Amino acid sequence: MSSAPDSTLLSTLPARAMLGRLLAVRVSLIAGWAAGILWLHWGLAIRMPLLPMAAVLALMGLFSLSTAWRLRLDVPATQMEFLAHLLADLTAFAVLVFFSGGVTNPFVSLMLVPVVIAAISLRPRWVWLLAAVAGGYYALLLFVYQPLAIADPVAAYGMHLGGMWFNFLISAALIAFFVTRMHAALRARDQELAALREKQLRDERIVALGTQAALAVHELATPLATIQTTAHELAAEFANDPDIGADCRLLEKQAQACKRILTQIAARAQDTPPAAQPLDAWLAAVIERWQVLRPDARIMADLPTERRDFTPTDGLEQAIQNVLNNAADASPDTVEFGAETKPDALVIDIADRGPGLTPEQKAQAGRVLFSGKPGRGWGVGLALTHATLERLGGSLTLTEREGGGTRVRIRLPWSLPE
Repeated sequence: MSSAPDSTLLSTLPARAMLGRLLAVRVSLIAGWAAGILWLHWGLAIRMPLLPMAAVLALMGLFSLSTAWRLRLDVPATQMEFLAHLLADLTAFAVLVFFSGGVTNPFVSLMLVPVVIAAISLRPRWVWLLAAVAGGYYALLLFVYQPLAIADPVAAYGMHLGGMWFNFLISAALIAFFVTRMHAALRARDQELAALREKQLRDERIVALGTQAALAVHELATPLATIQTTAHELAAEFANDPDIGADCRLLEKQAQACKRILTQIAARAQDTPPAAQPLDAWLAAVIERWQVLRPDARIMADLPTERRDFTPTDGLEQAIQNVLNNAADASPDTVEFGAETKPDALVIDIADRGPGLTPEQKAQAGRVLFSGKPGRGWGVGLALTHATLERLGGSLTLTEREGGGTRVRIRLPWSLPE
């Protein structure tokens, strides 16, 4: 029994990438054979068996139409299906050569074209099978064929040489066409596989982080409640002390914010659907909650005035706060936050005046877990943000700012997945 990777052509190539190329080669050969038969029969007065050869070309034409219809079904092509196409083309070609001089036909070497195509498309055992069939056909045509009725041997020799030259040009063109197109398809396939492997690796790391986060939620609930209660009591006890009282109130707010985050995580685990709310109010609340967590950071916000209903998806607020945290870590100055509503998407710009990112960091940012600073900045948070936006159909781009710093643009379509 064949394994799963063997069941489809080169595992991941779609039907259009292979059968489409083969269909183009087949149509070219049909047109070439038809023109050659007509030229020999009426142009050079060399009588050809028109009826059987026309029947073969008609069958190849019908087969091409069925292949074109099959290409409309955008599903992977199997190894056996592609092998069947090559065997059909090879058999039809051998029959045409049989009616036109057998191995004396200078175009008999075109029987190598399906073998070349198989060599770059199929597994070795199928390539050797097709090569054996082509060799068998060639051996058979050495003894069984209908000779061309050419009376002048000198003219026959000159025609044979001219045919060999033309056959070489056609063979080189067909092989170059198919091999270059196939190489481009393979390169695109390799790039897609590399991107999928990178995404799988990142997702595995994020799943591991999610497992650890679930354990942390369970363990942190009790100590956070204790911290919040103690901070409230200390704030009441030192209400007359402006310094200690303010610190205690800040500690209480931080504990409340942490408790709210844990409550949100628990609600997501229960699959509670979020409620719709005005976009400007939601953005303002996101910034306010972030300021509670980062009281040392300064932010300048430019929010949209449009009161559009917006249903935030799970993880979106944390994704935005991750970018805000990175900007605050990198920038000693004010972080700039801007949001703009466009017909098809919500666009959020978060800019800082930090040192910026190197080209290598920009290439890695959000796709692998790394950090420009030990323990903080452009690491796990950005990778989580990128994964969240990708799941929602959005995007995250980083650009350099004039005068220094980085601008992160979040683009989120209005039609979010449920």
